Amino acid sequence: MKDNFINIQKQYVDNDEIAVKEKGQTEFICLKSIVKLESDKNYTLIYLSNGRLIISSRTLQLFEQLLSVKTEFLRVNRSEIINLNHVIYDQDSLKLSGKTIKQKNIKISRRRGSMVASRIMNFSNILAS
Repeated sequence: MKDNFINIQKQYVDNDEIAVKEKGQTEFICLKSIVKLESDKNYTLIYLSNGRLIISSRTLQLFEQLLSVKTEFLRVNRSEIINLNHVIYDQDSLKLSGKTIKQKNIKISRRRGSMVASRIMNFSNILAS
């Protein structure tokens, strides 16, 4: 079931979107509009830049596997994947932009700290080019 989900979704990810079922309806979400994905037990909360919150019955681990090919998505701790396009660097802290996020600081796990820093630096260098 897990592999089937990933195989089906790969075609959408290649087109910069994902298909998410909510309330029995399949919705296609543009990856650029995703601010972050947050784990809530066996559900994933998907925060969009327009302020909308989508609840998916898929786990964060599945989304991590699916979005691993996209350089803008980064797992920063055990419960969050962020979109680097929505990161704001402000006086030694990282925050996310978006209507539903309210400028909360991003919690980075100690084990992932150096990897997160290098990915953010590489991503910002790519954007600057």
